[in-house]
Amino acid sequence: MPAVFARIDPSDSRRARRRMRRSPGAGIALVVGLAMVASACSDDGGDAERFCGEVAANSEALTNPQLVYSDDIEPLLDLYREIGDLAPLAVEADWNQLVSAYETASTVLPGDQESEQEALAAIYSSEESAAAIDAWLRANCAVDIGPVFTIVPHTNVTAPVPTMPNDTAAP
Repeated sequence: MPAVFARIDPSDSRRARRRMRRSPGAGIALVVGLAMVASACSDDGGDAERFCGEVAANSEALTNPQLVYSDDIEPLLDLYREIGDLAPLAVEADWNQLVSAYETASTVLPGDQESEQEALAAIYSSEESAAAIDAWLRANCAVDIGPVFTIVPHTNVTAPVPTMPNDTAAP
């Protein structure tokens, strides 16, 4: 949109007002543009800007927690929950899936196969969410939390086309 410049002559305010007048379309375009910028930052369900900032600021604690004692687990879960409160709708369900899996893992009784299997199942079921969050953070926040290790690849992988062996041998 071209800028409107006017030399204002204090003795002729009516002429100055006419020069400064803009079309209604320019005002509408400005309002729409500002609304788009504001909505890109808010994402309607959380606070994307704060979410990105908190993940970036706490990336070491989130991805490499120093859990020495069982008392160290709850503060880590609280950190995940607090950041989850800021999660935009685009990743809110995935973030909650991770929190749920970590909560389940925090209940493991060492040596109890049933609780260990329950925790493993919860962690495995959250792999897709972890991959989705990693992709969203890289695309929207320029935050790289490091590689997300999964048992099953969670990208659009196309299977190779089966080939037939060459029948070049004579009968």
